[in-house]
Order: sequence, then structure tokens, then C-alpha cells
Amino acid sequence: MGKRYYGCSIVFLIFIQSLCSQTGGRQIFQFLNLSSGARIAALGGMPIAWRANDPGIAFYNPSTLTKEMSGKIYFAHQFYFADISNGHAAYSYHAAKPDLNFQLGVHYINHGDLNRTDVYGNSQGSFKAKETDFYIGASKIIKERLSVGLNLQMIFSNLDGYTSSGMAFNSGVNYFNPEKNYSLTLLFKNAGFQLSKYNNESENLPFEIQLGFAKKLKHLPLIYHISLQHLEKWNVRYDDPDLNDNSNLFGDVTKDKPFEKALGTMLRHVVIGAELNVGKKENFSLRLGYNHLRKSDLSVTDYRSFSGLSAGFGIKIYKFKFDYSYAVYHLAGGTSQITISTNLNSFVKKEL
Repeated sequence: MGKRYYGCSIVFLIFIQSLCSQTGGRQIFQFLNLSSGARIAALGGMPIAWRANDPGIAFYNPSTLTKEMSGKIYFAHQFYFADISNGHAAYSYHAAKPDLNFQLGVHYINHGDLNRTDVYGNSQGSFKAKETDFYIGASKIIKERLSVGLNLQMIFSNLDGYTSSGMAFNSGVNYFNPEKNYSLTLLFKNAGFQLSKYNNESENLPFEIQLGFAKKLKHLPLIYHISLQHLEKWNVRYDDPDLNDNSNLFGDVTKDKPFEKALGTMLRHVVIGAELNVGKKENFSLRLGYNHLRKSDLSVTDYRSFSGLSAGFGIKIYKFKFDYSYAVYHLAGGTSQITISTNLNSFVKKEL
């Protein structure tokens, strides 16, 4: 049974490689990369390795789905910029007979009411724009410590009178070592294609390869996360010709040194986070994260800011878990996100 699932995983990984080898530079359905939970946002945006029984992580990395998550319901809402709202709702379930873990959910973004103007800027009313992703995911333990997972996503976009739809897949492999308390994961994210187009032009989905590592310290209730993003390409610098060269006091053009440029590019792939869980039952958590790509792309020259940093906390009250995060994007501000979750099975009395 394990060999069969392992073989299917290898075939699928080869399949998604072919899906993502399309030509073209533009990408659609970028809302798929928005945070799907407060814990994720607080830890830098991609703590993908640790099996934390978190449906928000399982949306990205289905291989982190566990049996312990069965019966869990999850609601997240992000207060994004310009009154844009981003949300996620999910339900997890374990099927005993095929021994599979499932998760159903919806991830959406609502852009609200947008002003419609003509080419001269004259107001012509308003219009709405929203995008929705319905998904189902499953995971399977194929070895004692190794699990694989797959999400199938159906995406629908409505931007005024323009509509588009697509299909995407997230596929992950996760390894967990309980003796040394560390976890490794490899994730193929947003592999897929358009089913219908806004116009006659085909556009790519925001495909990405990620690698994650997480470890829980032995003598301190702290988990640290180190993740690498955009492994499918080396240069993730924002493509702005005006930023490639700098001028000194005399107007002479100066270029970044090769080592400094390579180091800066490398660090843009790195996301780090730390999570301190307090108490025997870990009912309270403090979190901190840093995303260097966000810092590099959104910081303002000659102005110091906390861009790229994120923080948050989680607290369990009775049978409910509440999480909050704040992520700094720019000098102009950041985003807040809240998550509420509980396990429906905890409300059912067990028979003696």
C-alpha cells in the first residue's frame, strides 16, 4: 500500500512539472498566496513544515493533515488594505477505513466596491470584484514518519464583467522525527491551469516550490521555522530598471557588488519564524516572523521601517482557539488577521 502511494506521488510531481512549464510572464489568481490564517501570518507567511494540527497550514501543505485534526472547524479573516477582505473556512475529517485525512474549505478575497471611471477620470458608478477558491485535500501516512498530501482547487474570479476560472493543485511531502522533534517538507504550490480566460490571452498560475524545516527545542517550549520560497527560480528581485543602478553624490552610476547582489537575492528566498508555547497544554502562544522578500520589495529607500516583520499570539479558552496576527508590509501600514477554531468532536460525550 505504501509503495503504491509513493509511486502515485512521484507520478503526480512529474505531472505538475509539465503543467507549470507554460510560456508567458503574467500570473493570475494571486490571492492564492494570501495568508490563510493568523498563525501563518504571524510566523512570516509560510511555516509549512510543522504538523501543528492547523487547517490554515493544511490549505497550503496538505501533507500536514493529521488524524488528530478530525472534526476541526476553522474560520479566518484578514483585514487587508483598502477595505479588501480575505477569508478562509475549513473542516477536517479522518476516514478510518481508507485511513485518509480530508479537508474541505473555501478561500476567498472580496475587493469590495470599486470606482468606475472613464479615461478622463469622471466617475461612472461602481463595480464589484471577488475571487473564490473551493478546495478538497487529502493526506496519507505512507511510512511511519512520512506523509504525502494533495489539494485539488477550483478557482472562480469575477472582476466586474470579466470572469475566469481555473484548476490548481498543492502537493507536499512531509517527514517528522518524533525523537529529535524536527520536521522537513517539500511543497509544490499552485500548479495548474486556466479553464476559462478573461479574454483570449492565457495566463499562468502563481506556481511555487517551497522547502521547509521546523524544530522544537528540547529544554524550551519553542519551535523555530526556516522556510525557502520560490525555489523554482533564483532571481526574485522586483524587476525595476530604476532600482538596478544607484547614483553617488557626484551623479556617477554605481552598481551593486556581485557578492552583495547574490547575498541579497539568496536572502529573499528565506522566511524565518519562532513560536513560544506556554503551559503544559500549550494554551497560550507567542509568535514572531520575518520575510526578507517582503522587506526588500516594500521598504522605502532612506526610511527605516519594520517592513517584513510579523507578530501575533494564540490563546485557548474553553474549547475554542483564538489567534491574532499583525504583519508589517510598508510604511503605510500592515494587515491584521484573526482566526477562530474548535473541534466539534470535543462537544460530543464519549461513551463509557
